[in-house]
Amino acid sequence: MDLAVVIALLAAMLTMPACLMSRAGADEPSRVEIAKTEQGWTLLRNGKAYVVKGAGGQENLERLVEAGGNSIRTWDGEGIDDLLDSAHALGLSVTVGIWLEHERHGHDYDDPAVKSAQMAKVERIVRAYRDHPAVLLWGVGNEVEIGGDMDKAFRAVEDAAKLIKSLDPNHPTMGVIAEIGSNKAARLLEACPSIDLLGINSYAGVTTVPQRLTQQGVNHPYLITEFGPRGHWEGPVTSWGAPVEPTSLEKAEMYERHYAQGVAAEIPGRCLGSYVFLWGQKQETTATWFGMFLDTGQALPTVDVMQRMWTGAEPANSAPLVGAIRSTMKPDRVRPGDQFSIEADITEPDGDPVRIEWRVIPETTDRRSGGDAERAPQAIPDRLISASANSAVIEAPVQPGAYRIFVFAYDDAGGVGTANLPFQVLESE
Repeated sequence: MDLAVVIALLAAMLTMPACLMSRAGADEPSRVEIAKTEQGWTLLRNGKAYVVKGAGGQENLERLVEAGGNSIRTWDGEGIDDLLDSAHALGLSVTVGIWLEHERHGHDYDDPAVKSAQMAKVERIVRAYRDHPAVLLWGVGNEVEIGGDMDKAFRAVEDAAKLIKSLDPNHPTMGVIAEIGSNKAARLLEACPSIDLLGINSYAGVTTVPQRLTQQGVNHPYLITEFGPRGHWEGPVTSWGAPVEPTSLEKAEMYERHYAQGVAAEIPGRCLGSYVFLWGQKQETTATWFGMFLDTGQALPTVDVMQRMWTGAEPANSAPLVGAIRSTMKPDRVRPGDQFSIEADITEPDGDPVRIEWRVIPETTDRRSGGDAERAPQAIPDRLISASANSAVIEAPVQPGAYRIFVFAYDDAGGVGTANLPFQVLESE
């Protein structure tokens, strides 16, 4: 080789970013397996023990790496070429979900043509991505059993998992269920011998997953594939049926407790790690219930919690905390156009200035089940009469109905705390 070419190559290597240098020679297809040791089950990625410190979602990946995360989970695998490449460039692995249709959405498990089309999709996705170095696992369906015949759902999971294993022996298969019920985990494993590990979506119940698996006689490796705050179906509701959302401070405490007891307590053991929900934003009952970020990009305190849990270190900036929200409404009911006071307990862990924003938003009329997509209601304009520090005077909407008052506490470093209070506007007498 010409000396000038050699010198140019050496110069290029010396100026190459460290992240690219570290990836050199690391672009071969990954090989992942599950091993049993004296301490418990272990996930081996390219021969090395690998604990999943993951998040569900496809956004804010640089922030995930900064927080100590090492993996992401998708719910479907159609068209994820760029996502896999981006994740790999950042050193993240990917559990590739393959969406299997649900009976509650009209899917007919007994229709041969429908089944054939679904299996063709499974094969297409596996063939497309099985050799990508970012692939960690195949997530075979997600909560397919909800709202339908569980036996039929699990047969669909087994058919897909069996096909996947015939196409790709290098990545385990995982069946993902909504909670474990009294015997659901055991039923899945019995019905689906081609499933290598359990994926469990669990919220308020995640702290007792280890004990409840033992009660079902399950000594199988598992991932907590979704966890987060108490779900809207699991907590208190108002007298008019509005679920009461935990504040961002309460959620931070829940994420920490849920991770410690439902995940970390079983490592080593049966648990291979987890995917926190949701590393992004979505409308589900409210626009803030499950998202760890706002749609405008600010990070909530739950991001800080996961950084502490994953790394043991404090984040450079901690988001503001909203601990409670109260009003002069008695009992959270007003007449059209009434004015009332509201206040929130807000702290800023770093002592930074905080900007407060208040919004009045109608209760959603598009409630769905199983996390299905909902339309987000729009804020009612011109409801703020006055504000000072952490309190405000609000004018009720003129249209009777159910609403929520949201408070957002922003710092100048991309952090935010939130809370909301449901209330009703009643017909005038």
